[in-house]
Amino acid sequence: MAKKTANESILREKPGKAPKIKVTGDKRFKSLKSVSIISVILVIAICIVSNLIIDMTLDKKLTFDTTSVKSYSVSSVTEDFLEKLDKKVEIIGLFDRNDTSIEWRDYFIPLLDDYEAEANGKIDLKYIDPDVDPFILENLDPENIYALRKYTYVVKCGDILTSIYPYNCFEYDPDMRNYYGVDLPIANKIEEIFTVNILYVSSGRPLHAYYISGHNLPSHQKLDDMLKMLGFLSSELDIRSAGSKIPEDCELLILLQPSTDITLSEKETLKSYLDNSGKMLLVTDFSNNKQVAFTNLNEVTRRMGVSLEQGMLHENNGDYLLDVSDPYNSIAVVTSEYNQYIGGVPSAYTIRNCRYMKVERDRSEHVYVSPIVVTSGSASVDFQNEQISSDVSAGTYPVILDCVDDSTRDRSCLIIIGTDTFTSDEYYADKTSEDNNAVLVKQMIHDICPVEYNVIIPNKEIPSYMLSKPLSSSKATRWSIAVMTVIPLCSLVCGVYVYQRRRHL
Repeated sequence: MAKKTANESILREKPGKAPKIKVTGDKRFKSLKSVSIISVILVIAICIVSNLIIDMTLDKKLTFDTTSVKSYSVSSVTEDFLEKLDKKVEIIGLFDRNDTSIEWRDYFIPLLDDYEAEANGKIDLKYIDPDVDPFILENLDPENIYALRKYTYVVKCGDILTSIYPYNCFEYDPDMRNYYGVDLPIANKIEEIFTVNILYVSSGRPLHAYYISGHNLPSHQKLDDMLKMLGFLSSELDIRSAGSKIPEDCELLILLQPSTDITLSEKETLKSYLDNSGKMLLVTDFSNNKQVAFTNLNEVTRRMGVSLEQGMLHENNGDYLLDVSDPYNSIAVVTSEYNQYIGGVPSAYTIRNCRYMKVERDRSEHVYVSPIVVTSGSASVDFQNEQISSDVSAGTYPVILDCVDDSTRDRSCLIIIGTDTFTSDEYYADKTSEDNNAVLVKQMIHDICPVEYNVIIPNKEIPSYMLSKPLSSSKATRWSIAVMTVIPLCSLVCGVYVYQRRRHL
């Protein structure tokens, strides 16, 4: 038998199985994965804890106002005043600070936080919801003089306080209000209003209003309450004796429903008061003094371009009558000019037995007379002697007149109301403090006797017509957490992917 060659032997042999090689896992991957997961968890935990600590301690100090007009921080004028403030002032928001449903909330909270931060402990800012603490309103205003309610601010120092209605802190587009009845804010006056009110309550000097006594002065408790809401203390003043003078601290002089004419001495005193930039409110009607000609009083009112006539307004438009059988008890409306100038006042008011007031044609060129409230265009005048004057016919007649003389140093002002329904205790007996007539009286008094100090703070324009909400502190915290979580997770995913691709190289 022939011998096999070495090559043949190798070719014919069955191949054997290759030995198994045990692959040991790379422990580095498990360690890297554990470290990455723990690092992410630690970063997230540190971010959450840090944000909570900063939000509770340094949130106000680390807040930056990036708006172009600095809507959420006080100006240098307010900063200077707050540095010199020597009394403790409380600012109390009567609502839940965290209630994000309030559309104006985020315009006030950052700015008032800045007030507190800049005042070196002299401003005590807090928020108390009357629904949670129903006794707060009674504690602040035991006699319910200020008619405090939810969603307002109170500025208080000692026994002097004022209330601020947030919607009055914005300036609105007059054209949109007049033509469409829509209040579209174009600027905010928040800093101006709060700084002036802080100045007022911390001054320790309330405003003073004086009623001219005599002439059967009626009770005036309701008007007193309205004056207190505006920061006034009121008292009576007798000026019937010769040489009488109006006190220098008189911000408002009131002649309330005189049933007799004023004396010669009073006439001279009142004319002198108006000649020296006086501010006066005259309320008359045509119920208990039909026979009084007011000869001396008319010399005072003619000084401001108006005369009081012996006639009563007769409303002929049935849509304006409260009682179809009584043409002297009716509804009057605010003029579009006044509404455009002030805004936010009711449109309709109750009047009765309204005296006819005649605007003098030959008044001084420096005297301006403007109607605030008027009748319908179908009213007429019933004169006491039943004779219709040749220059009086059916038309629109004034119920309230605003008379201004700009030739005096600080503008003399006289508001004449021809009916008692704006000041009478009897009228307000069954009315609330939010009655339209009461709202207008307070507005008019505030117009001629504003709380004024030498503070000039420009309004801050709103870039759009909408009260768009800035990012709140809580939302900013949530966004910070989200960002600080996403970035590490993305980094981890990228790291794992790169490691898987390169670990066998």
